[in-house]
Amino acid sequence: MDAFDVSPLCPAPVELALDHVAFAAPRLVITAHARRRTVPCPLCGKAATRVHSRYHRTVADLPWQGLRVRLIVQARRFFCDTTDCARRIFTERFPTTVAPYGRRTRRAATVLEALGFAIGGRPGARLAAALGFDTASATTIIAALRASSDPVNVGPRVLGVDDWAMRRGQRYGTILVDLERRRVIDLLPDREAATLAAWLAAHPGVEIVCRDRGQSYAEGARTGTPGAIHVADRFHLVHNLVDALEQACARHHRALRAARTDPADGRPADAAPPALLSRRDRRYSGLPRNRPGPTAAERRSAARRARRLARYEHVVALRASGQSKLGIARLTGLDRRTIDTWLAAGHFPERAPASGRPTCVDLFAEFLAARVAAGETNAAQLTRELVARGYRGSDQAVRRAVRRLHVRRAAPDAPDTGHGPPGEVSTAVTRLSPRQVAWLLRRADDTPTSLSAAEQAYVTRLCEQCPELSAARGLAAQFAAMCRARDPNALAAWLDAARETELRSFVAGIERDRDAVLAALCFRWSTGQVEGHVQRLKVLKRGMYGRAKFDLLRKRVLHAA
Repeated sequence: MDAFDVSPLCPAPVELALDHVAFAAPRLVITAHARRRTVPCPLCGKAATRVHSRYHRTVADLPWQGLRVRLIVQARRFFCDTTDCARRIFTERFPTTVAPYGRRTRRAATVLEALGFAIGGRPGARLAAALGFDTASATTIIAALRASSDPVNVGPRVLGVDDWAMRRGQRYGTILVDLERRRVIDLLPDREAATLAAWLAAHPGVEIVCRDRGQSYAEGARTGTPGAIHVADRFHLVHNLVDALEQACARHHRALRAARTDPADGRPADAAPPALLSRRDRRYSGLPRNRPGPTAAERRSAARRARRLARYEHVVALRASGQSKLGIARLTGLDRRTIDTWLAAGHFPERAPASGRPTCVDLFAEFLAARVAAGETNAAQLTRELVARGYRGSDQAVRRAVRRLHVRRAAPDAPDTGHGPPGEVSTAVTRLSPRQVAWLLRRADDTPTSLSAAEQAYVTRLCEQCPELSAARGLAAQFAAMCRARDPNALAAWLDAARETELRSFVAGIERDRDAVLAALCFRWSTGQVEGHVQRLKVLKRGMYGRAKFDLLRKRVLHAA
């Protein structure tokens, strides 16, 4: 066809004129030539008119109606006649159409880049192939993402800072959010104070810094922006309060155990009388046998507990000798958080029993209960009957279920562990960890309707038997209410009231960061939206199967904001 100037198929009508359009399966081939008479030298910028030679340059363009499009441009080489220019011969550039050395047009590269930012490398390559793009592999898309420029962000006035896990428990980074514009403005490769201080020094203008209670961010923000107002996050304040309650509950572990005893019958809530079965019945049933010594599983459990106790005593001895917590962690190989928990407890912390999770036996609960009620206690026989009905679990699970059902039949008046028949009201609870008790104490004040009758009774007994925890519970409720109402005038009185109680460690932490806590009660800012951006970051990271390096993840997060 004849040459024409304007066409939807032409990437840049100012630079190119179309010569011919032909279909060569499975592609659409477009040929064009350059329109300009003079071309500037890329080195000196002076216009050149003398043509040295001509050649064909082939690039991929946007697909058309599902067809791959290939653009063939007749380009030229020019002489540079400027005497002081080092470039004697140069090739013609098409800045609007294609980048130098580019293999696809700028508009095609922009679309592929958008696909990569949206869904990643391999998914983007699969979608590009379905749309008709030519030669768009995952490696090509990822390379384009890494070569892209960062979005332009205005310096923030209110900055939100929080950490995120590159590899949980091992490597962490820092996310920075403009709280006024609700955008992620940068990611940092670690959570060190020096890194944050250097970023803040390079981006002046920050007036308010919202952060958690970590000393690293506090130090970095004070160094990078000495005049900024620090605002502690209210969620983290309440979370630290629960941590202090947990430490208090760990110190009163005897009270936690005693509160499980119902005064009505004087038995622990999770205790059950032994079933009166013969040795032969116990051998084939799900109930434990009458053996003089412990079972093999019990011996293994006791050995594991002995090893944990030895490590605990070693940690306590090292601490008594003057070792720091970090030094103890290096010597023993234990996690720093484990050492903090052990030393704060003041005693050897026993492990809580496994919680009752749903099992595959629950699908056959009615049939199993009917068979046990009929007098069948042979777990092996019951397993065979369940397998005939489609059961695919283990016989050990059936034995445990038979044990629970037989204990209920043998002692129908004994308190159960929360797994009794529907409609039966029980005030019994299983053994709870200090963390679970701490959250029970908080929920009993904030959302009392979310507690069961057994949990309500447990909290009441615990507060009656341990006045220290009762006082800590009341102070925790006051602090949570103060945070919700954002009442800074009540902070000083609360600190005076809580200074000599079980919450004294929490009070000491607030005293070290008192200005930031007061600002949290005065300003509306918090790191709530930062947590939301962290969750979005996790989605992007998992979408790349955790194999993306920091630079690529940073690009995707910044462009997705």
